[in-house]
Amino acid sequence: MSMSMGDMPAGSMSMGDGVPSLFTLQKMYWAVVGSAIGAATLVNVLDRVIGSHRMRDPSLTPAKPKSLFFNIYATITATVREAGYATLRPLRLGGLTLHFPPLGRVLIMLANLVVVMVLCFYKLDTLDPWKWENVGYRTGFIAICQLPLIFLLAGRQNIIGFLAGMSYVSLNWYHRWVARTLWLTTTIHMGFWFRNWGRWHYITHQLYNDPLTQRGFAAWIILTFIVITSFAPIRQLSYEFFVIQHLVTFVGFIVAVWMHAPDEVKIWVWIPIGLVVFDRLARYTWGAYANLAVFHRKNKTNSLWAHSATFTPLPGNVTCVTIENPGIGWQPGQHVFLTCHSVAPLQCHPFTIASIPEDNKMKFFIRAENGGTRRFFRYASKSDSLLGDEQVTGMSETTVFIEGPYGSIRPLRQFDSVVLLAGGMGATFTIPLLRDVVLAWKMESNGSKEQIPSRVARLTATKRLRFVWVIRSRSQLTCFDSELHALLADVNECRRTHPDFEKEIDISIYITCDEKLDPPISASLPLQTMSPPTLDTFAQDETKNVSEKDNISIHSASANPTSTPPLVVTGRECIPGGGCCCTAQIEEEESNAACACTCSGAEPVQSERAVLDMKSLRPEDLTNKTMISPNIVSGRPTPRTIIRKVLEKAEGESAVVVCGPRGLADDVRWSVVSLSDERAVHKGTGAQGIYLHVENFGL
Repeated sequence: MSMSMGDMPAGSMSMGDGVPSLFTLQKMYWAVVGSAIGAATLVNVLDRVIGSHRMRDPSLTPAKPKSLFFNIYATITATVREAGYATLRPLRLGGLTLHFPPLGRVLIMLANLVVVMVLCFYKLDTLDPWKWENVGYRTGFIAICQLPLIFLLAGRQNIIGFLAGMSYVSLNWYHRWVARTLWLTTTIHMGFWFRNWGRWHYITHQLYNDPLTQRGFAAWIILTFIVITSFAPIRQLSYEFFVIQHLVTFVGFIVAVWMHAPDEVKIWVWIPIGLVVFDRLARYTWGAYANLAVFHRKNKTNSLWAHSATFTPLPGNVTCVTIENPGIGWQPGQHVFLTCHSVAPLQCHPFTIASIPEDNKMKFFIRAENGGTRRFFRYASKSDSLLGDEQVTGMSETTVFIEGPYGSIRPLRQFDSVVLLAGGMGATFTIPLLRDVVLAWKMESNGSKEQIPSRVARLTATKRLRFVWVIRSRSQLTCFDSELHALLADVNECRRTHPDFEKEIDISIYITCDEKLDPPISASLPLQTMSPPTLDTFAQDETKNVSEKDNISIHSASANPTSTPPLVVTGRECIPGGGCCCTAQIEEEESNAACACTCSGAEPVQSERAVLDMKSLRPEDLTNKTMISPNIVSGRPTPRTIIRKVLEKAEGESAVVVCGPRGLADDVRWSVVSLSDERAVHKGTGAQGIYLHVENFGL
């Protein structure tokens, strides 16, 4: 007796009356998978149609459904979203925090698991020892037919992603869990053969003497190793090692499966190999076009390669990498894989593009962690011993290679109101999205009809923008200093030249911990109207509040405290060596707060407000009482309060986008689900839907 399925054509053999053949069961599995992909494709097409319709809608509320069909679709969408976005609270086990995926993903993977288990055991009696061999055959056939799905979900040039409008990053989660379902299926397959042989104490004999059993057992061992190393705590130990071992073990697994499988099912092995070849050919072809200078004569260079980058060190162990006139286009929120062999040989890392196409340059802000990112920072700062000094000499150019762009998010211009929340370097994802909408405001305000295609009536349906950035230290503001200045200057210019300009933008920066602030800043006035500061005020506060080492030009000006009772702040934490952290949840930015630094014994400081650098202001701005400026708050935001205030004004579908640590992402998910239920979007109250996009850190 053998674990092999190659002794006889097992695919069409009968396992009893009314029991489908093994080939039929494989087709049934792919009928289910194909139906799921088709449904996702239909939703993607409808979303694109809706987005296009909003750009052509001349009414004052383009983001609000106006037909029976779209009202029904919006109601169904809101109901599905509310269930799909829900997630459990993190589970803390000692020093380990376990975060759970959203319910939508879990339900999809549970559905896949149920389908696989039903197909494995349909009309088979697992308690009958004489049927164990049939179960072994059945589970083997079901296991091998799952291989193509795993590879369809893994490629960067992703067919499913193209059809469903999803990034390969999102699909990669499904890739891992389908692989784990495959591991369970193969374990059951092996277990029933072992169980069958165990009745005659035949397991050891098979493992030592049967080549087919040995190959199958080797494939299971390799797959087990792949599954174990794919868990986040392990794969995040070293990105470079994970990628290399994943490729090597993948090759070993495919070879072992091909040698173990009978000829009649080898097609399920050839399909994944074909998908991998397609993915590589597509990537290398596009990579050659993107990186060879011959295809980009506009660069006017005699070099073979199209792209060179400057590396500049910034405070906080951050490297700014800038590529002028890149040879490819991209959309805000996308990322590329960046390679620089002269600095980090044979390494390729994904980085979010922190600029927009209108800048005519790709900019990346890369925090030094381990491996290649640390080498980038060392290379940038090797000629400058003092970071943040104005005489930075680390802007040396070197050849780089880019692959991409990748990433997918529904265009935010189609939504009535947009809330963007970022934690730390998550701003590299959200700020380009913010700038893209403001750019559309600016072009519409300037009457740039040549920028508006003839088939659309507007560039954006967005009326309100709310941007929240949570950072540890104000030194991180240096990354987007010029971008924030230009953005706010554009909005202020639109308001100055067009009194009827009704767009709203609200920017808040929460600083949770800053060793250079002693005592820390505290919650400030709401970002609305303010009295114009004088030039003397700018000069005084520039000297008083800004550290030279930070090299920051978004300065702060003290505001007089009001009679509002101070917000009670209890979240304080000392930083070794001085300074302190203000970890309090800020419910209302309108309230003055005093976050005392108990470490240094300093007195609490009242509110502060960031204003535009005076170099970016014109004389008329100084008399404009509606000038927009960022609101700086010491503490942590309350996403639910922030999102609620925007939704209360929304006249159409809103979008909430978050990029940052898992804790922030979880808070935003809970807030969106809770507010959707509270507002009864799906119960005919007239409230509009909420689209949520979570861009995760890490692999």
